[in-house]
Amino acid sequence: MPFGGFTQQDPVYTQYLNNLLVIQPAYAGISEDLNFTAISRAQWIGFDGAPNTNTLAISGSIPKYNVGIGFSIVNDTWGPVKQNGVYTDYSFRVKVSDSQFLSFGLKGGINIYQSNLTDLTINQNPDLVFAYDIKSKLLPNVGVGILWHSDRFFFGASSPKILQNAVESTDGVKVYREVRHFYAMGGYVFFINDIFKFKPTVLHCWALNTPIYTSYTDFTANLLFFDRVWVGATYRLKNSYGLIFQFSVNPQLKFGYSYDLMTFRPTQVNSGTHEFMISYDFVTIRRAHHNIPRYF
Repeated sequence: MPFGGFTQQDPVYTQYLNNLLVIQPAYAGISEDLNFTAISRAQWIGFDGAPNTNTLAISGSIPKYNVGIGFSIVNDTWGPVKQNGVYTDYSFRVKVSDSQFLSFGLKGGINIYQSNLTDLTINQNPDLVFAYDIKSKLLPNVGVGILWHSDRFFFGASSPKILQNAVESTDGVKVYREVRHFYAMGGYVFFINDIFKFKPTVLHCWALNTPIYTSYTDFTANLLFFDRVWVGATYRLKNSYGLIFQFSVNPQLKFGYSYDLMTFRPTQVNSGTHEFMISYDFVTIRRAHHNIPRYF
């Protein structure tokens, strides 16, 4: 009796708002600052072979030409699989009003895939699918995105990996295929008073040729105190819930932490997910002069 299973392929982030460049090329240069953001995510602590993800995203702009440039590195491991992706991003921004812009983005890069299949414990030997390791398969890819934004809101859609590369073992058995993902995103900042600001955001992901129940939607709500401290909660539909805390040391340096728990049982198979973030902006003269904080 055969059974089919569907599982996570691309990394998932709780603090995705600080890591949009990885999935949205039109985000490159959105703030006009040169930004460095690093995120480390340890998923499902205590579960053997659980995903572990580390990313570094660099983004800047060339305002004279309305162009944004981005660069990202993603290190992702789960079970016997290790992936290292290196991508560059290009965005072109069109001004649609005094404070609103429409950005179009392109992404290109390569994913280095390897899988130590022989390390797995196999119930039935020999099994040709798991008889050989996969060493350093190079998987080139391209992506696109569009983003409508201002200092207070953003709405967009993207597909960061359009090509569906297949990976075969040494004897020609297909063991892995990259699936095309589509993302829709949005957020808005409400100015409550001089002390508080409220920022709800949403992110929806759907993978091509997979059941609708394997898609996920993140709902996140954050309160900003004195333009310095973010405190929020997140809920991933039918999957998990968590808390987010971020602190801006100054207009340039920000730290973040989030903790997630699964909504389904049995939860005793793991003790939650930890995610750490650090972000640094080389603030431009324009933003420093007008004292414009970054909300996205």
